[in-house]
Amino acid sequence: MSVVQFPESKTPEFLVGPFQEWRVQIDGRIIPRLTGYREGEKVWLVLDGRFGLECADESAAYRTASFVANALAIGEGYSHLGAETKARPFAPLGCQIEPQPPRQS
Repeated sequence: MSVVQFPESKTPEFLVGPFQEWRVQIDGRIIPRLTGYREGEKVWLVLDGRFGLECADESAAYRTASFVANALAIGEGYSHLGAETKARPFAPLGCQIEPQPPRQS
């Protein structure tokens, strides 16, 4: 077996790139299939390497990324991004209300 040395002046046609991207982290979690990069003041978010969205600033990009992260989590069967298990994917967290005692007249 030998290693093929490609000439430095020509990149093989099957290599696409190079790309510069950043992983997106929301609430301490790295969001799969969501990357981004900065272009001046604007921030671009890219989903699955195919769908891009230009955000006016970092704040708008964070809100959008948070929305996408929750949508991805729900698509994977979690109730929301912060859910630890898939035990009850469509059951929102709530509290139990105790029944009221019967009224006496």
